[in-house]
Amino acid sequence: MNLINPLPSDAFYLYHYTSTETAMKYILPTGTLMFNPFSKVNDPRECKQWDISPFVPMDWKLDLEGYDTIAKQVSDILKSNAKLLCFCRDKDEARGKWQPRALLDRGFARPSMWHHYGNAYDGICFMFDRRRLDSAFKKELDSTRLISGAVSYSDEGIVPNPGNDPFVIDMTRVRNMDDYIHSIVAHHAQWLSKLFLQKLTDWEKECEYRWIYFDRNSGPLFVNFGSALEAIVIGERVSKTLSEDFYRFGARYEADVANLNWRNGFPTLEFFTQPYVTHRHLLDK
Repeated sequence: MNLINPLPSDAFYLYHYTSTETAMKYILPTGTLMFNPFSKVNDPRECKQWDISPFVPMDWKLDLEGYDTIAKQVSDILKSNAKLLCFCRDKDEARGKWQPRALLDRGFARPSMWHHYGNAYDGICFMFDRRRLDSAFKKELDSTRLISGAVSYSDEGIVPNPGNDPFVIDMTRVRNMDDYIHSIVAHHAQWLSKLFLQKLTDWEKECEYRWIYFDRNSGPLFVNFGSALEAIVIGERVSKTLSEDFYRFGARYEADVANLNWRNGFPTLEFFTQPYVTHRHLLDK
């Protein structure tokens, strides 16, 4: 009932939009979510090489090519096989509101998210319990290499600040390879939130929350979401012939199922059901 009950807090639930094909072929049959390499995301700040400005000792006497090589190496090490899994949050304004007004501030009822990430309304929005999702990830992953948090939004930084900037690194005390690596590791630790949990204000309406995992390889990573799935919200353009399949998965994961349709441009939940109560017979198919 958490799709329709008033929210006690905007921090309880997270939402992940995807296409119907991805939901039905990969996420629901396997019970996993994919951590994607940064190179696969659509924000240029993350998918492109960072333009790092290193301050190096004068006696290195680097030419432009050597300087660019170090800048690229630092960028590669800082992002070193970082993988990303993105969600959106409920707005703070959703707390305590009843339907239908609450829908305007819920994470599963964002028209722009449905358009860009929910396959233009022919997709799915999964609703997860944030705390259970975090526990599920930490059961499978090394928690010392896993970070999470709400994304902050800022337009500051277009003009670099040499003394205090995540894309400017001080390497003037580096004298050997150990110093070189240590300076990058220290910079990474100091600027973790600015590097990985900050975006431009143009993205602000997404109310993003993300997990980032620093893996040992460059491929995608699939992690079980355990018992964290709360609801399956079906897009308006998804074929009704798939309803029984969604009910079966709802019964399997003990998750609510509902269709999100749009009337006069406003969201409305329809065909709300709890298949783990009403459709358990589908588990035998």
